[in-house]
Amino acid sequence: MIFFYFKKLGVLISVLLLLNSCMLVHESLQKAPEKLFVKFLRGTVYLENSEYKFRLCGATTIVDLLDSKQKLFSYFSVNNEIIPSNYVEFDATAIKGLDWQVEKVFFVSQKPKKCGADMQFLDYLIVAKDGLWNATIKKNELVINKQEIYTKLIFLSDLKIKNQWQGAMVLPRGKSYKMHLKIIEKLCIDDFDQWHSLSAKLVLNGKKYIGCARKGDESKSFVSGKYSNILADSDAFIALNLFEDKQAELILDYRNGHPMLVIKGAWKVNSNNTLELDLKSNAGIEEQNIMLFQVFNNHELRLKGFSELLGQRGLKLLPVQ
Repeated sequence: MIFFYFKKLGVLISVLLLLNSCMLVHESLQKAPEKLFVKFLRGTVYLENSEYKFRLCGATTIVDLLDSKQKLFSYFSVNNEIIPSNYVEFDATAIKGLDWQVEKVFFVSQKPKKCGADMQFLDYLIVAKDGLWNATIKKNELVINKQEIYTKLIFLSDLKIKNQWQGAMVLPRGKSYKMHLKIIEKLCIDDFDQWHSLSAKLVLNGKKYIGCARKGDESKSFVSGKYSNILADSDAFIALNLFEDKQAELILDYRNGHPMLVIKGAWKVNSNNTLELDLKSNAGIEEQNIMLFQVFNNHELRLKGFSELLGQRGLKLLPVQ
């Protein structure tokens, strides 16, 4: 009898252990860590009551900005003086809708110009510490503007070493130039007291020059894919499928009991970095057929103007996959 009791008890314990392990496996699957993603951001950072706030370029909303790694402190406390706000370009990480976390600071200025709009299509912008020359880099093309040279020096680099460019050119009147430029990770402060995380060393016809380098929005082509809005309780669900063959599919669910709308069309990217969506007419719909989206960071889409279908200007669509 005692043996039978312990046998039943052993079976019960085994079953409980099995159920517990199953629950743990299920829980671990349910609570799988969410993937961090990194994004290059430009905007104004405010210091308020020892906390950072951030307003992205082109946006009106202000969000919290986390800086647990103390990447920003030295730019907001200068010579024992607190700087209330700075324009900052930086890499940040986030999980879905959580606050941004500062990872790496590239550029800080108290007097930004056009919120970095002139950097959108560049890989790097380089300014001389003495202000007498500057250079832009886009892919393998390097353009130098120098005070005593009254024309742009355009070099096509054939060097395959990361962060280094070299080339040669001849002006129409026969003057020739040879160039080698290297970007290194070293703090650089220009004539306008702007902080750069990168420095540049230029050798032009054997003469050496030092400059500050600023990271751009690296030249990349916009890619096809699936895009959707950040859904709130009162919002319609919007999905935009951009296919590789330039065909498009707009899916709208107003969540009001009516069937979803699926509208076919085509898409293209214009020279001013706007995405043009041309929709075919849909039965019973008198909407405008062409919509324009501003492309940010080569993947984020924001609606330009008002759309009867999509609503207000500034609607944001983010990549789903």
